[in-house]
Amino acid sequence: MNNKEHQKLILNMVNFYSIFNIEFIDLIPDLSNLGVSPLLSKILNTIHMEGNTTPSFLSKKLNISSSNVSRSINTLNLMGYINKRQDSIDKRITYLSLSKNAVELVSKTMSNSEEMFLKKFNVLSSEEIEELSYSFITIQNLLIKMRDLNISNQNK
Repeated sequence: MNNKEHQKLILNMVNFYSIFNIEFIDLIPDLSNLGVSPLLSKILNTIHMEGNTTPSFLSKKLNISSSNVSRSINTLNLMGYINKRQDSIDKRITYLSLSKNAVELVSKTMSNSEEMFLKKFNVLSSEEIEELSYSFITIQNLLIKMRDLNISNQNK
């Protein structure tokens, strides 16, 4: 790949990311009208997407300091939205998962967001929707391949 191709790839990625965020950021459930701050909402959504996770993963993934993650986890725990479980071997590791109440809350909010999201696609033909769907699969597969190859190269 030459320099011009690199620049074109980066520009296309930035443009895609920008328009995707503008058009589809509302896919992420907004729980703020339910008494959950935007930060706590981000954490709940991340735990929902990841399943079991750890505070250190949340800190890295969301680019939030460990102390803020810790405070947020304690708040969510007091609200009854997360379950904490210590690792049986290494007691320093805590696994986080959503409580039943949080799963119901996120699911309800997601279904409301999904209806709004689906309305956006009403302007596309079935063929265009299918093409878009396959494009996302292609992008996903290529990004996973890139990630896995970079990880294996780091381990050599």
